[in-house]
Amino acid sequence: MRISSSTVLLLGAVAAIGAARGAAADVLLTEKDSLARAFPGQAVERRTLYLTPEQVAAVEKAARSKMPSAVVTVFEARSDGAVTGRAVLDTHVVRTMPETVLTVVEPDGRLRMALVLQFAEPPDYLPREGWLKTLEGRKLDDELWPGRGVRRVSGSTLTVQALTEAVRRSLAIDRQVLRGRP
Repeated sequence: MRISSSTVLLLGAVAAIGAARGAAADVLLTEKDSLARAFPGQAVERRTLYLTPEQVAAVEKAARSKMPSAVVTVFEARSDGAVTGRAVLDTHVVRTMPETVLTVVEPDGRLRMALVLQFAEPPDYLPREGWLKTLEGRKLDDELWPGRGVRRVSGSTLTVQALTEAVRRSLAIDRQVLRGRP
């Protein structure tokens, strides 16, 4: 059976479109959509923090996790002039591919929610949203670890570890840097 050159071109175009769709599939939630979900109807200010070596060391000690970067994107939401919450973006490598998590923090430092914005590992490795909800209301303490106060997920061990560490880092940034409490 002979395949014409036009058929080969058509198949190549279909494969390229499929690859382009697959490359974009790892974005689960845009920054804009995640902020609207985290802070509905509130004014949100975006800032970039450049942590000093001392701040990085303090955050890493509190979180017991290495910072992926000393440059951190944070958001602060306000309503009627009062801070109603803060959020921290954390991009890190899970196994071999990146993941971006938005950790949303209550004014008192407890976790309001964690949202996965981008996940480039195979989708089967991502825990379900229900698992993320089990973290809500948690604070930075010794129970915020997989196998202690955080439920493990079979088949998502590295993702659960990476997500928990991202939440710990974000809660530590909130406590150590944004609220200035040791």
